[in-house]
Amino acid sequence: MARALGDNGRVVEVAGDGPSALAALARRPFAIAVIDLDLAGMSGKELATVILERWPETALIVSSATADTASAVSWMQAGAYDYFTKPFDLSQMLARLDAALGRRRSTLEARQQRRQLEVGVLNQTRVTRRLFLGAIKSLSSALEAKDQYTKGHSERVSRVAAEIARAVGVGRDEVRRIRLAGRLHDIGKIGVREDVLSKPSALSDAEYKHVQTHPIVGERILAPTLIDAETVRMVRHHHEHYSGGGYPDGLAGSAIPFGARVLAVADAFDALSSDRPYRARLGPDDALKVLREGEGEQWQPTLVEALAQRIESEKAIIALDR
Repeated sequence: MARALGDNGRVVEVAGDGPSALAALARRPFAIAVIDLDLAGMSGKELATVILERWPETALIVSSATADTASAVSWMQAGAYDYFTKPFDLSQMLARLDAALGRRRSTLEARQQRRQLEVGVLNQTRVTRRLFLGAIKSLSSALEAKDQYTKGHSERVSRVAAEIARAVGVGRDEVRRIRLAGRLHDIGKIGVREDVLSKPSALSDAEYKHVQTHPIVGERILAPTLIDAETVRMVRHHHEHYSGGGYPDGLAGSAIPFGARVLAVADAFDALSSDRPYRARLGPDDALKVLREGEGEQWQPTLVEALAQRIESEKAIIALDR
C-alpha cells in the first residue's frame, strides 16, 4: 500500500505498531491514517479510538481481514471515513483514498465556514448586547436625573456592590454580573408614577405597594433581553430581607440570589448616605450603624461586615494621604 501510494505521488510514513503511529501523528499532521485493527500489543481499536479523539482533522480509515458488516458500520458511525477488508485491490484502494481525501476537504471547509459563521454571530450578539445595555443604562440615568436626590444612585450602588463582592472573594464573572445588576436594579421604577417617586413626604400604604412593584417591572423589562437570567434574578430580588418578609417574593437566606443580597446592602448604604426630601444624609459610620442594627434581619451580616471593612480601609488610605 505504501509503495502504491508513493508511486501515486503521496507522502507516506509507515508505523509498525500503535505507539510508533501516535509518535508520528504527534510530530506532524497527516491527512489520512490507515489503521490495521489486527495489531499486536496496543490494539488497532485502541489506536483508532485515540486518533479519533486527538486528531479529528485526520481522516481515519480502518482495515481488517474480517469482513464484518456490523464492525464496519460501527466504525463509520464512530467517525471513520472508510473500512477496508483485506486483501484489497490496490487500484480500488487508491480510488477510495482519493474519495476520503475529497470528503475530508469538504468536511474541513464546512467546519471552517461554521466557525466563521459562529464568530460572526457571536460578534453581532456582542454588538447588539452592548447597544442594548447602553440604551438601558441611558434610560436608567435619565430616570434618576429627574430627581436630584437619586441622581447617580445606581452607579454608586453598582460600584459599592462590586467592592463588597470582591471583599468576600467572589470571582470576576460574578462581580461583573453584580455590577451590571446594580446599574440596572431600579430600571423598573420607570413603571412607578412620577408623583410617587418624587413625593417629599412619607408614602401612603397604597403608594408604598405601588413602589414595591418596581423589581417585578424591572424583571419584565430585562428578561426578554440578552442579559443572563442570574443577573435578572438579582434585579427582581434586591429588596428581599435576609430573614424573610421583603418583597416581591418574601425569600429568605440562601433562597435569595447571592448577588441580590449584596445589592440589598449596597442599595441601603447609598440610600442612607444620600440626602432625601424627608431627611439629611447620614455619614458612613452612622449609615453602617443602621445596617448593623438590621444584620440578620434585613441584611446578611457577613456582607455588612465586608462593607464596614472596605470603608475602614478607605479611611486608612485617606489618613495616609494626609
